[in-house]
Amino acid sequence: MTIKLLNGKLLLAIVCLLLFSAVGYAQPPTQAEIAERMQSPARQATTKATAKAMDRSFWNGQGTGLMAHLVVNDPDIRAAWGITDEQFEQFDNIRGNLVAQMMRSPEHQKFMEEMQAIQDPNDPLMLNANEETLAKYQDLHEKMNSWGMNAMFDALNNALTSEQKRKMNEALLASIGEIPTISPSMFEVLHLTDAQKQQMETIKKDLEPEFEKHLEMLANSRWVLTQKMDVESAKHSEASDDPNVMQRRGETIMKNLMADPEYKRISEEIQMRGKAFTTQFQVKMFDVLTDEQWARMLNLIDNPPEHALIFRKKLKGQEDEQEKAGGYIPGPGAWQPGSSAIPEQYRQERNSRRPFPRGENPSPSPRGRGDVVWEA
Repeated sequence: MTIKLLNGKLLLAIVCLLLFSAVGYAQPPTQAEIAERMQSPARQATTKATAKAMDRSFWNGQGTGLMAHLVVNDPDIRAAWGITDEQFEQFDNIRGNLVAQMMRSPEHQKFMEEMQAIQDPNDPLMLNANEETLAKYQDLHEKMNSWGMNAMFDALNNALTSEQKRKMNEALLASIGEIPTISPSMFEVLHLTDAQKQQMETIKKDLEPEFEKHLEMLANSRWVLTQKMDVESAKHSEASDDPNVMQRRGETIMKNLMADPEYKRISEEIQMRGKAFTTQFQVKMFDVLTDEQWARMLNLIDNPPEHALIFRKKLKGQEDEQEKAGGYIPGPGAWQPGSSAIPEQYRQERNSRRPFPRGENPSPSPRGRGDVVWEA
């Protein structure tokens, strides 16, 4: 899995989707309350919990459901993947109805009761909460968010046809160097055997402890960057409906953040660590593939079908265009398109192992599983 972060725009979509994950007030908060909430322990816990739950959703194979939620709003991608107008309307109905249903559900009520049991009603921002209480609060939020996301993505995924799921997974695999996360389920378009699927799940399970450490590191680093973004955004908080004003505001905020040495250092560290973990996970997945499957994956990456090419171009070009226009501000530690799809060192080493026995899994290479951290 690529443990990079989805950009701020996509993260916001998830946060808005799961309205119940926010720290609420009975009445709309004042500006002073908003400022206090932004830096509060409660907000730190909910921010980390929401993002970690989203990372886990892709790690656990929710790729097509996530894509259905986030990118079918683009008419070009809808056309490429064969999403009909009726399905698009169905997606909107699913999203709206399911959120309302979940908030009335016994599961959601149970989560809320458990959080209320550990939260002081006189301290809604948890300013005086101890570390153990905050850890429990964050864990409950993460579980609640994961529950909600899984239900949403499953519902959207079930509304897709088999052909649409195939196209989505082909597009994801063809864009493996551009997407923020991968999971074993993406490789199923290569017609994996049951034995191969089990091998990949075993690899994923073996990497779980390292994944958890990495996810926690990302969450902590991301919170530092989020605080910096909050502070900088507060300096330019004037409200305006003029897109030119908002464009200039975005340009100024991003320019000031990137001039901050600590912001830049932490952002680069997140990218570097995410890339290293990604490479280890990818090459283990690649080692499971037969020579035919490896060749098909390379062909998907090097010569993607039109529907996958459209998706890749959107990933590579959209944020660049928004950033040039000043309307896009990357979220803290946001993943950056354009990374190498397959480490060249591994591609050369893999090709040198041929020929493999046709239709059989390749034998583990002499280097062993995970003994070498390949350069990306």
